[in-house]
Amino acid sequence: MRVILISLGTLFVMGILILMVRIWGMSQTFPEYPHEFFNAGPVTTIVKADTLDKVRAILAKKSDAVIWVDVRISKDKVAFSLPPARDREFLDMKKKLQDENPQTPILIGGKLSEYPWEQINEFYKTTPALKEYYEQFPQTRFVLNVVDNVLDVHTAVISAIEGLNPDKRTMIQSEANVIMTAIKDLKPMWVYGTGTPDLVRMLSFDSLYVLPAIQFKGDVFIAPIQISKRPAFNADVIAEMRRRHKKIFLGPLTSADDIKKAQEFNPDGYIYENLEQF
Repeated sequence: MRVILISLGTLFVMGILILMVRIWGMSQTFPEYPHEFFNAGPVTTIVKADTLDKVRAILAKKSDAVIWVDVRISKDKVAFSLPPARDREFLDMKKKLQDENPQTPILIGGKLSEYPWEQINEFYKTTPALKEYYEQFPQTRFVLNVVDNVLDVHTAVISAIEGLNPDKRTMIQSEANVIMTAIKDLKPMWVYGTGTPDLVRMLSFDSLYVLPAIQFKGDVFIAPIQISKRPAFNADVIAEMRRRHKKIFLGPLTSADDIKKAQEFNPDGYIYENLEQF
C-alpha cells in the first residue's frame, strides 16, 4: 500500500511539473520575423533543381518559384550542386578504374567530399558550382540544403556566394543543426530552416505534453512527410509553429501521396522534387 501511495504521489508531482512547464511555454510570445527573403512575394512553390537548365525551365513556368539546391562540398572546398542519390555513379566509376589499375591510387575515399572539384565536374559535366546559380539568376531566391557535414563547410558556402546579393535571397537548410549553427554564427541575418534533430525533439516534447516549452531557433519550419518511414511531424507541431508565427514549408514531396498529405496541413509552401509535380 505504501509503495502504491508513493507511486501515486510521484505521478501527481510529475503531472504538476509538466503542467507548469506547459503553462510557462504557452505564456511565451513570438513576434513574426519580417525578413526581406519574403518581401519579394509569398513563398508558395519551392522546387529542387540540380542543373541550370532545370532552373530555367522552372522559372519559365513560375517566375517567382524558389529553387532548392542540394549543396555539396569538394575536397578543395568548392560548393556545388548534386543530389546525394547520384554519388554512387562517381564512386562506382572510381572503383572500376581502381580495379583495372591496382597500382595507381584512384579510389582515394568513399565519399564525394574526398575528391577535388575538377574530377567531380569532369565526370558529371552538368553539375554547376553554387556560385553559378546566383550569377545566372540574380533575382531568384534559393533554399540551400547543405548536405555534406565536413570541415569548414560553413565558410565554403558563404564564400561561394559572397558578393552575389545573398542576404535577401538565401535560406539555409540542413539535416545537421551544427551546419546551420556554424553558418548562422557568421551570417545571423540570413533565414534558417529546421534540422532533423529539431523534428525529433518536437515529437518527443509533444509526447510529454510540453511542446510549447521547446526551444526552436529556426526561422522557418521545414519538414518532409516522413523520416525513416515514420511521420516527421504531427498536427500539434504544426499548430505550435503557427502559434510562433513560423512559416511552414513541407517537403521535399516525392509522390502524389506526399502532396496529398501535405495539403491536409495547409502549409505556406510546398517543396517539390521536380518540375512535373506542380
